[in-house]
Amino acid sequence: MNARPLLPHLRRMLHVRPYGGELPVALRAAASVAVPMLVLWATGHLDWSLYATFGAFTSLFGRTVPIRARLRTQVQAGGVLVASVLVGTLIAVLGPTAPGTGWVVVPVAAVWATAVAILSHRLRWHPPGPLFPVFALGACSSVPAGLDRLPIALAVTVAAALFALALTAAIARFESGGAALASAPARPPVLTPVSAPAPAGGSGATPEWTMSHYLVRYAAGVAVAGAIATAVGHPYWAMVAAVVPMSAPDAAGRLTRAAQRLAGTLVGVVIAWALLLAAPPPLVVIAIAALLQAGAELYVGRNYGVAMLFITPLALSMAQLANPVPVGGLVADRALDTLVGVAVAVVITLLTHERRQDEEG
Repeated sequence: MNARPLLPHLRRMLHVRPYGGELPVALRAAASVAVPMLVLWATGHLDWSLYATFGAFTSLFGRTVPIRARLRTQVQAGGVLVASVLVGTLIAVLGPTAPGTGWVVVPVAAVWATAVAILSHRLRWHPPGPLFPVFALGACSSVPAGLDRLPIALAVTVAAALFALALTAAIARFESGGAALASAPARPPVLTPVSAPAPAGGSGATPEWTMSHYLVRYAAGVAVAGAIATAVGHPYWAMVAAVVPMSAPDAAGRLTRAAQRLAGTLVGVVIAWALLLAAPPPLVVIAIAALLQAGAELYVGRNYGVAMLFITPLALSMAQLANPVPVGGLVADRALDTLVGVAVAVVITLLTHERRQDEEG
């Protein structure tokens, strides 16, 4: 078999872009996660950390645009994250625990992913796509909850999102050339290749892709991955893994992102397994979570596979704080469900074809 055609894809998968000044963003993201968790630790409510984490993810949006546009994007994304947490928690309240809840989550997440994908592209979010909202909805739906948990989830998520917004605004004042930054043109997003078609905007604009793109790649992808994974583990991990590659603008980018997601997760679960078995005290977990969030932001725009080495143990640590389960089963489920989601994304990518890619390629 001639391996030469695979070499460009392998090089693309392994290539790490040079450092591009990501440290300030990484530090802001780490603080956005650490401070709300320290407050929850001090008040004896670390079991609410999952809600705080998703609110803190507000700080991850708009990293490449001037401060006013960044805050606007973060307000929009933060509102969607709050709604995602509420929908997920409501599913946990109304439905039984797995596997029953899983079958409710799958169609809801498929619709949610499609709607958020369209919204994010219309509003020019960076990063684009429904990754974090789907993650929030699925993760919160997997944590057993009573009706009294709904106002708690709302309050904690909103508070964390507001803190992330305040931190973004405060740090912007101390950024070098802060006044110039507000009027400077946005740098091209580091996660999206420069050949990507720009999302349409303005009144009466159409989405970046046709509606069939969203229905096939997001609705069908999430539904199929979630349905397969529901019987064997946590369906939201498979749904997230299916969503991740779809924000890339072309088939090559989706396949590369899928490979990076799988490889990074498989190594990341080993790191998570060692960390969780060590059972560090809560303050150490919070410190590690902040470092992992910073590491993820340092590499997510440079090589997604490397970023997964930080993202995977961070996600599993937060899940374990909210709803402790046997470590061996947790990491095994994460690996298996990621494999399911990535496989679904690859199959959809290979089976679908968009004319506009040929026209623009």
